[in-house]
Amino acid sequence: MPHPATLTSNGPTIAEVDLNAFQENVRTLKGFIENSRFMAVIKTNAYGHGVVPVGRAAVRAGADCLGVTMVEEGAQLRASGIDVPIHILSSIMSWQAADAVAYDLTSSVSSLDLTNALSREAVRQEKNHPVHLKIDTGLHRFGIQPEEAIEFCRDVYDLPGLDWEGIYTHFSSADEGKWVRTEEQFALFMETIAKLNAHGYDFPIRHAGASTITIERKDMHLDMVRPGVALFGYPPEHRQENMISLKPVMSLKSRLLHVHELPPNTPVGYGGSYVTSDNEKIAVVPIGHGDGYHRALSNNGEMLVGGRRAPIIGEVSLDQTLIDVTAVPDVRAGDEVVLMGNQEADSISARDVSDWMGSIVDEVLAGLKERVERIYK
Repeated sequence: MPHPATLTSNGPTIAEVDLNAFQENVRTLKGFIENSRFMAVIKTNAYGHGVVPVGRAAVRAGADCLGVTMVEEGAQLRASGIDVPIHILSSIMSWQAADAVAYDLTSSVSSLDLTNALSREAVRQEKNHPVHLKIDTGLHRFGIQPEEAIEFCRDVYDLPGLDWEGIYTHFSSADEGKWVRTEEQFALFMETIAKLNAHGYDFPIRHAGASTITIERKDMHLDMVRPGVALFGYPPEHRQENMISLKPVMSLKSRLLHVHELPPNTPVGYGGSYVTSDNEKIAVVPIGHGDGYHRALSNNGEMLVGGRRAPIIGEVSLDQTLIDVTAVPDVRAGDEVVLMGNQEADSISARDVSDWMGSIVDEVLAGLKERVERIYK
């Protein structure tokens, strides 16, 4: 018997992505800026939401440019017809220079090898390739040390085929509200720019701030801001929830795969880390750490079933998670489960999940694997 060419139905676990909510968040964040450009940072598959549909929505909502960290994501966006500037907000390997130039991306530079490779490719492809110089003011991932910036520019600023469009840095502690350290890093960045300008090295677009700076520090907006996780409905820290109203963009839903009753003193799941204390109804939800639903949620966290909270019990396995549905009346296999989002009068947010994990919202959203189908509203 021949197999069908395509599946006729979806799996039970889906992530619903509300592009209207995303675009509203873009407009809300744009309301915090005055004369600065707006880069929508949609790295890591748009924090798990889907880089192409979210990239298109960002442009429709008025983003001036997009930010990614991989050449591959930039290429995907170009292949989808997006023609606004796309910045690679990370260093890349020298052998990727050909693709960065070919796809008309904007490169971050902080090494002689990469800068020379980009120049060679720009000349070969007969293009003028935009680059932004990255200054390391204290995050210490990559970037030129401030005291080495003048010498670096002496070596590369006049290379053919390069357009020195911008200069930027990335703060280490702004989200945590460590303003003394952040202000020191900002001052170092501005001093470095002034010294470079005095030597004839000009960079028209200066940028330093991501979501937190966009929301809290107008004095650091400079020529462009780069919000990321806030675009998806979550300011980076709890303290900012009273400063801005954002809408969560992703809901995560599934269906109960199986429901059964177990007697008291029954070990449940791998290792028996949970033991029933009474007659309990246990349900199987088809999502696990293979989908990006983390093992840190083992015996820790809740889902919504029938408008009620059902505790996660036992160890989260690769493909399934167990919940206690004893308190849910008339519960049965096939019932909807909400892992993030609203159900009846209650809701669970990605912030709730990250708190249960002892992590941050970025890991919850961006960690969701691609085998969970995205449904776009």
